[in-house]
Amino acid sequence: MKKVLFVCTGNTCRSPMAQGIFNKMCSDKCIDAKADSAGIFANALDTASENSAIVCKEIGVDISNRKAVPIDRVNLSQYDLICPMTVEHAQMLVSLGVEKSKICVMNIPDPFGGDLDIYRKCREEIEKALGELIEKL
Repeated sequence: MKKVLFVCTGNTCRSPMAQGIFNKMCSDKCIDAKADSAGIFANALDTASENSAIVCKEIGVDISNRKAVPIDRVNLSQYDLICPMTVEHAQMLVSLGVEKSKICVMNIPDPFGGDLDIYRKCREEIEKALGELIEKL
C-alpha cells in the first residue's frame, strides 16, 4: 500500500480536504493507497474548518470530525510521498529532513477565511491535482 501525506499550514483546510478526497478517490477506483494529513503550524485542538467540511460533504466526503495533526507528531519516514500545498511548505519539509524525491508540491492557494465559493474553488483545484497524482501512482 502506498502511503501519502498531505501538508499545509494549520491542517484545517487544504490538507484535510486533500486527505479525505484522495482516500475516497482511491477507494472508488480500488487503488491500494491511503493518505493522512498534517500541518506545519497545526494546533492539535483544532478541527477541520467549517467551510472545508461543508464543501467536502457536498461531494460525499466527511471531514467534519478531523482533528489537526502537528507535523512534529508525524513519522515522516513512513510515507512514500509527501504532498505539501506550497513551495514554502516543501522547503520546511526539506529542513525537517524529508528527501526532495519524496516531495510533490500541489500549489494550492489557502482558502482560509474565504466564503464557500472560495472553498469550492480550492476543492476543485485539489480534485484536479489529485486526479493527476493518482494517475502517477
